[in-house]
Amino acid sequence: MKKGFSLLETTVALAVLITSIIGPLTLASFSLRSASVAKNSLVAAGLAQEGFELVRTMRSSNILKNIDWLTGLGFCLDSSGCSIDAKDLSVSNCGAACQDLLFDPSLNLYNYGTGNPTAFSRKIKITETVAGREMKVDVTIFWKEKFGTQSFALSGSLFHW
Repeated sequence: MKKGFSLLETTVALAVLITSIIGPLTLASFSLRSASVAKNSLVAAGLAQEGFELVRTMRSSNILKNIDWLTGLGFCLDSSGCSIDAKDLSVSNCGAACQDLLFDPSLNLYNYGTGNPTAFSRKIKITETVAGREMKVDVTIFWKEKFGTQSFALSGSLFHW
């Protein structure tokens, strides 16, 4: 009588071994993906809030200067939306797609002028809901991941005071 494993026993042993290795690897891969998405979603939420605050700053500055509260925000009223640079409050038309934000580590600031390229872009769209009294601000952040393009949207209203 020969001792050893049959082909069937070897196949079953290999199947059990492969299953015990693939399960944790799949879980680790899913965890890494979830961590990346969560980190980028948090950054996107901050960038969206910053975009809303940039519009608020321009609105307030215009009112304090006693000029039309939408001065300088004309591109944002366009259907393609706009981008506002946090560094100098310059406003530009997005056109087909908004330009990617840069991160300046010396200023710890996302902007369009200086810094390292990022995967994030910001589109700001303003709709005047009550002429001269209220505007709706929609800020959408887009970013590219290994798993496709993601987005985060924030909406709010600003009033003429």
